[in-house]
Amino acid sequence: MDITTITSAYSAVKSIKDLGSALLDAKIDADSKQKISEVLTKLGGIQDTLFYIREELLRVQEENHQLKSEIKQLNIKHQEQNNIQYEKPSYWVIDKESKDGPFCQRCYDADKKLVRLQGGNNDAWTCRECKISYQGPNYKAAQPRRVKRNNMWDKY
Repeated sequence: MDITTITSAYSAVKSIKDLGSALLDAKIDADSKQKISEVLTKLGGIQDTLFYIREELLRVQEENHQLKSEIKQLNIKHQEQNNIQYEKPSYWVIDKESKDGPFCQRCYDADKKLVRLQGGNNDAWTCRECKISYQGPNYKAAQPRRVKRNNMWDKY
C-alpha cells in the first residue's frame, strides 16, 4: 500500500462523513439519525486510523530513504577500500585505469582517512594533517656541497 492509496481512502472517508453530516440536517426520523450518528462515529475512527497509517508510512519511507543512502555510502567506501593499495611509503587509490595519490600512511592506518600528501619535489611529501614527512622511492638525498680552499676540497 502506498501513500497515494492511503490519501485517497482518507479523502473518501472524509467525503462520506460530510454526506452523513448533511443527512443529519435533513428531516428524518430519530432512529435514522441515531444510526447515521453511529456510522459517522465509526467513520471518524477509520479516518483517524488512516491518518495515523499515512503518517507512519511517511516516516517509514523517510527512514527507508536514509538507510538506502547510508548503504550507498558504505558501498562506495567499501569499493574505495578495495581499491586502496599500499606502496611504500604511502597509499594509492588504484581504479581500473587511474592511480590517485599518494595518501598519508599514518592518517589512513590510524583514522581510515585518505589525506592527500603535499609536495612531491624530489619525491619528498608531507601530510598537512599529521605533519609527517615521507620520501618516496625516487627520492635522492642532497649531495654535500664541496668547496675548494687552499687547493683542497672541503665538505660543507
